[in-house]
Amino acid sequence: MHWLEHAVSADGGAVLWRTPVNDQIIGCAHDEADEVLAVWYPSHAAFLALRQADGADKMFAGRATCVAHATILALPGDRDPRQPQA
Repeated sequence: MHWLEHAVSADGGAVLWRTPVNDQIIGCAHDEADEVLAVWYPSHAAFLALRQADGADKMFAGRATCVAHATILALPGDRDPRQPQA
């Protein structure tokens, strides 16, 4: 198991999917991304607890080394985000 999946799952979360980015169609240079991933957490508290999760030190060290810019978005938690809109 990848260290990211390990840390996220420690508080009941899950990496739903992840994929590399081939090209940027719209946006500025500061919007460039190498990878996009969707992570589900059972609650906001579980997301905040990630910093204390087993393996978090390794995850945050990797993030500091590899990630120049990250965007975190909060989506509605009342449905499975992998399902199409009704």
